[in-house]
Amino acid sequence: MAVTASEESVAEREGIAHQTAQRGSNELRAASDDVATDAQGLVAFECECTRSDCERLVRVPLYVYRRMVEADDQYLLQAGHHAFDRYRTIVSVGEMRIEERACD
Repeated sequence: MAVTASEESVAEREGIAHQTAQRGSNELRAASDDVATDAQGLVAFECECTRSDCERLVRVPLYVYRRMVEADDQYLLQAGHHAFDRYRTIVSVGEMRIEERACD
């Protein structure tokens, strides 16, 4: 069964809405005065990919996430996920990947 351009467009919009919601949730977590960390000092953030069915967590130091958000156009992803085709990996450690929009 072929996917129409309209269906593809809807899926893309849903993915971007999911990514935006994940970013908002992560930013609230990062701004909290009482951020929960694990024994290694890592914070569990939600993957910021565009897969609307993704429920994966990515554990990173809080300062790394804050710097990534400040850099703008960067997203925290579970390794193997991609925000957009035009993104490139700038940091990949274990299961964590930070990507940014690549220049065209």
